[in-house]
Amino acid sequence: MHTFSQLFSGLKLRFRGNRLKRELRRIRAENAVMEMIVNNANDGLIIQDVNGIVEWCNPAYEKLTGYSAKEILGRKPQEFVFPEGAKKTPQEIADFRYDITPGAMENLECIQNARKNGELFWNQLSFAVSRHSDLDEPKVIVITRDITEQVEHQKELKRSEARNRALAENDALTKLPNRMKLSAYLDKQVAKAEKLGTKVGLLHLDLDRFKAINDSLGHDAGDTVLERAASIMRHIVGDLGMAGRLGGDEFLIVCPDVESFAPLEELGRRILRQIHKPIEHDEHLISVGCSIGIAISSENGRSANELMKHADVALYDVKRSGRDGMSSFNQELGRAYERQMALSSQLAQSIGNGELIVDIQPQYSLAANEVHGFEALIRWHHPVYGKLAPGEFLPVAEQNGLMSEIDKVAMWGALDALKDMRDLGYNKMRMSINISAATLNSPNFIKRLIQEVARRGLSNAQVTIEVLESNLLEGTTGYNLETIQALGQAGFKVELDDFGMGHAGLAHLAKIATNGVKIDRAMVRDMMHDKATLTIVRAVINLCAELGLSVVAEGIETKEQAELLLAAGCDVIQGYGVERPMPVDAAIEWLQQLCIPPIVEELLPVPDRFEIVRKELAS
Repeated sequence: MHTFSQLFSGLKLRFRGNRLKRELRRIRAENAVMEMIVNNANDGLIIQDVNGIVEWCNPAYEKLTGYSAKEILGRKPQEFVFPEGAKKTPQEIADFRYDITPGAMENLECIQNARKNGELFWNQLSFAVSRHSDLDEPKVIVITRDITEQVEHQKELKRSEARNRALAENDALTKLPNRMKLSAYLDKQVAKAEKLGTKVGLLHLDLDRFKAINDSLGHDAGDTVLERAASIMRHIVGDLGMAGRLGGDEFLIVCPDVESFAPLEELGRRILRQIHKPIEHDEHLISVGCSIGIAISSENGRSANELMKHADVALYDVKRSGRDGMSSFNQELGRAYERQMALSSQLAQSIGNGELIVDIQPQYSLAANEVHGFEALIRWHHPVYGKLAPGEFLPVAEQNGLMSEIDKVAMWGALDALKDMRDLGYNKMRMSINISAATLNSPNFIKRLIQEVARRGLSNAQVTIEVLESNLLEGTTGYNLETIQALGQAGFKVELDDFGMGHAGLAHLAKIATNGVKIDRAMVRDMMHDKATLTIVRAVINLCAELGLSVVAEGIETKEQAELLLAAGCDVIQGYGVERPMPVDAAIEWLQQLCIPPIVEELLPVPDRFEIVRKELAS
């Protein structure tokens, strides 16, 4: 018979056995779950010792690498996962050992591996250290994941960002940096120069006659010119700085670490020499010029905006001087620019205030030996600067879109002057009026002119419209020529002004419906000492005579000039030698006094005078 203590002991053993069974069943269930997880996981799993030897791997790792567990176990992954060109040496593999100090394995790693078949893939690795007891050696658990798709997507995003950045920062046509990139580069270089005490140079370039090329030959030709100019700048500037396109036909070159203007000017000369070479396009030879303004930071201000302003001032100086050249900024140019800016801000108001008035300059007929008429010349009576000549404010007016308004002041003032002279008995007097391209292209110009002439009781035949030869050339296939023809049909006279200084030339005279030409003052000046100019002047006068066109020579200052022109058959002369421009009241008083200009007193025609001068110049 069992004692109570024996029965109790048996119950305890049975209870412990049941608990152990339950624990074993739980462990088996957990292991089954874990086995199901690791065998069906998408991520590869491996267990390594601290020396990197693989002791276990799951099927996903086999699939990831292409190697079977039999090929993997007992080896280090470095022996088989690295692609050609990245393989480790046997010594490096042998020396490998994990650093299992706390925190050493917290970061993810992303490396390019190769599968057994040689296919490359990007492998993301995460690490964990497992310790079963203080006596057992720690194990390293590595989770591996194929992130090739994500990496390639990220690369494509970066390539797309780079393309978008290139589109945002570079000009689509020329592939040069655009305004945004240039501005950022300039700001950076100016800040760097200020910190280091160095200098930054700037060249602002503008292609001359670009609009005429676009209008006459088409935008393809214009694009060709821009691409070639960009190529020239890119090649010449090289690593000296950055060349870019601001827009239109404007370019900018930023040159850090320059010592003076000298290297910048040499750079400009090299660019000009290349740009001057004709360009072939669709069986056309295109010639283009370039204006360059140069500034340097240390001498002319430190800020990027100030440097740009100074380069603009220098560029404006080149354009004002006739374009196609270079100018470097200096303080004198700066003062002139400040004055121009002041005039620019005041000009529109001055028109409304009546500060613009008309002076008139007499034109003398050599054939009739009398005053032939007058030319109306606009003047600005500035309250601070006094009387300003047209050259000081007309460029500003053109930039500000005020030429039509100024033309109106000149036209109505000239017609008023002509009426005043008519009222005093000078019925045959004529008045020449300069007209800008803006007015010439205005559709209501002729209608309004006819109305104003009639309102004053004048004749259209008394009014001569002077058109710059260069302005007329821009419209030889457009509205300008139609306007010229309509003026003639309405009874007005039309003359080409500054003839010989533009591009129309003798060949166009027969095609343009004009009544005459005005020989530019520069040609009159040069004919006295240059044989070629003398020959051209004589040819112009002879051709005009053949075509029935009148000739006015301007800029006459000496009796010798007048005598030579008389011998050549020139009709009318104008210049300081006859009389300076005068207010209308003074001009009427001058007429009433019957003043005879000193240079035409006792002026006698010398038929062979031209040949005499030509031979003198030849010798």
